[in-house]
Amino acid sequence: MPWVEMSRDSVHGGGDWGFLKCLWSPTHTRVGGLQGWWENHRRVRAGDQVLHLRGAGAEATFVGISTCLADGEITSARPPEPGEWGYAHQFYRTPLGNFESLDEGIKLDTVFVVKDVELRGYFERNRHRSRLEKRSLFYVVQAGRLQCQNGAYLSEADLELSEIILGTPGSEVSRPTSILVGERASVAMTRIRQEQFSFAVRKNYRNSCCFPDCSVADDRFLVGAHIARWTDVPELRGEVSNGLCLCLMHDRAFEQGFFTVDDYLRVRVLSRSYGSDWAKRELMPFDGEALKTAPIAPSEDALLHHWLRVGF
Repeated sequence: MPWVEMSRDSVHGGGDWGFLKCLWSPTHTRVGGLQGWWENHRRVRAGDQVLHLRGAGAEATFVGISTCLADGEITSARPPEPGEWGYAHQFYRTPLGNFESLDEGIKLDTVFVVKDVELRGYFERNRHRSRLEKRSLFYVVQAGRLQCQNGAYLSEADLELSEIILGTPGSEVSRPTSILVGERASVAMTRIRQEQFSFAVRKNYRNSCCFPDCSVADDRFLVGAHIARWTDVPELRGEVSNGLCLCLMHDRAFEQGFFTVDDYLRVRVLSRSYGSDWAKRELMPFDGEALKTAPIAPSEDALLHHWLRVGF
């Protein structure tokens, strides 16, 4: 799930709790209650992408994107400068990394002007979703205008909403925004699409490595691997049928062409693996064995691209 972090505080906890270092908030309000935006920390997972919205009023700007390095957790450690949140004894915290800057950024005011119709439409559709499907948003339509939702520190931005936000630089109204920002926004959007693709592929294989007899079922050691590379075959991007759920070792072996999958969805170990003791031990015994099945099977088009690339 992509997220939006809305940070008004210039200090933001300080030290390793500072802006871009982690997501954090108290686990409870001053009177002991729960706060919905803070509770979103419980659903943050390693690999999730975070769009950073920094500043208040006319200065509010989407400044970049980071990756969550771990699942959200509760800790009794404290930020060096907790500010008004110093009353709390426990905090939610998620470390961040792989920050990609949008340089001068995308102004929130510009997004609200350029994407007014799209944001209103998304807000209205979201309003009519069921309780379980409804997203917690960083903005609201109030008194006929778009504005930030008070207290919405950590909100959801699914693929559709992320496309609306990061699509802004290419528009007529936002032409003063540099071409570089447009390129950076495109990079950020690619990261979000790839993360969504990986999530869908892992879910398709019930969060378990699909290589025969592999027991890895811990999401921290699984990837949604592309069969045909993202850059090589644009028309297959985002297609779950272009993905395999593999553990880190089998993903690396598949990418390096140590094995492929035939049109009967059986493992075929290739000659380049013969010089690897690991491959002899972990791959060759499964040559001809079927992959674990999934509701959406690998497509023949995707497999053909992999065969051509690895010489099968």
